[in-house]
Amino acid sequence: MRESLLGAFLLMGLVTYLPRCLPLLGLSRVRLPRAVEGALRYVGIAVMAALVAPDLASTWGQPPAGLGPRLAAALPAAVVALATRSMALTVVVGVVTYAALLRGVGG
Repeated sequence: MRESLLGAFLLMGLVTYLPRCLPLLGLSRVRLPRAVEGALRYVGIAVMAALVAPDLASTWGQPPAGLGPRLAAALPAAVVALATRSMALTVVVGVVTYAALLRGVGG
């Protein structure tokens, strides 16, 4: 039983990571067209927006001041994002602001 379980885990890992690694290995030596490289610059921000936007929309109308804490924390994060273009700094500002709002609202 243990051997089959280990085998299942190994196969699941292979099926999960192989499709992720092959394009990286295959495309590492290929020069992509400029249009594709230009479009790929926006993948990170598009993924971040797709993850964050539904969560923000679901909290509209909650306190403080008619905004949910998530949406209220997104406002300074958006300002930092526009000013610095740094995703790491934007995430840090958003998380710290959200934590401060939760502490202020809950405590």
